[in-house]
Amino acid sequence: RRFAVRFVSSREVVTTMAAVRRTSRAPWILRASSTPSPGPSSRSGFDGSTIPPFLNTTPHPRHVRQHFYADVRHATLKAIEDGARRAVVRSVFPEMNTETDVYRVGTLLEMARDLTTAVAQDGKRVKLCVQQSLGKGVFQGLPLSLSGVRKIMEKMEWEEGLVEDGFVRFGSVGEDQVEDDDDVFVILCPQNMQGAALLPLLQAMDEKAGERPIVLINPDLTDIPSSGNVMQVRGRQERMEFVANFKDIYHFRLLYKKPFLYPIYGALRMTYGEPWTVYKRVQKSRKEEDYFPVGSFDKEPSTSEITSCILGR
Repeated sequence: RRFAVRFVSSREVVTTMAAVRRTSRAPWILRASSTPSPGPSSRSGFDGSTIPPFLNTTPHPRHVRQHFYADVRHATLKAIEDGARRAVVRSVFPEMNTETDVYRVGTLLEMARDLTTAVAQDGKRVKLCVQQSLGKGVFQGLPLSLSGVRKIMEKMEWEEGLVEDGFVRFGSVGEDQVEDDDDVFVILCPQNMQGAALLPLLQAMDEKAGERPIVLINPDLTDIPSSGNVMQVRGRQERMEFVANFKDIYHFRLLYKKPFLYPIYGALRMTYGEPWTVYKRVQKSRKEEDYFPVGSFDKEPSTSEITSCILGR
């Protein structure tokens, strides 16, 4: 048999491989699906459990991430539908915990894309915001966990038509970021910095947004007292009252014996419309573990209440 040999350039190889990836992979691997993915238990394979096992195994399998994305999405959509105006989503499983060395910024962005896409598919125009550099001169900068996030976010693949048609737009924090046709604002990890306060910018944005929903994902708006009368005692009560206007619509975090991050003793979970629930982690064998509810509260339980539930006092 005779074979024809053709030499191709590296550019042709790259173009061909990109085309193969686009056509051969499932859409939900590369971009947000055109239809919201199923609920936490329907695709994750956890038999209806509200918490997946072996969360200390990182990087997390994709189905574990999808479990939490769906959990956050369902709570947020329900809260917005019920008229929630100022909301907080706090999801701190290991890959979303900036205190650990397994923090993965890609997980944060995937969750933001999943949530934003679902809200936009509901017919709303969403402004996805990441705070800008704060401070002055040599002290100007961003928190390490947000460094480069805005650029990565804009280069991600989004559902066709969402960005082009203006249903998803990107911005920072401030009054000038609010446009008349914006319907919902989602802000990623807003936080104060040493020597620079984000709250004045957020307050101005809040005032101009009016009755339109603002959703904060994993915020840290506690004061960081700094020189130059920044975040000092004066005005602290007003700042605390403003932050208190943002109500929890979703909360998940693992429970450890501080200051250690191992072993996992349990978890605390709350989703919109349901009580705060304390779960105890029970390891049945090396390959089997589960989380069992051991306490339920109308508001976030204190450390002593959580400890009593875990220890069975």
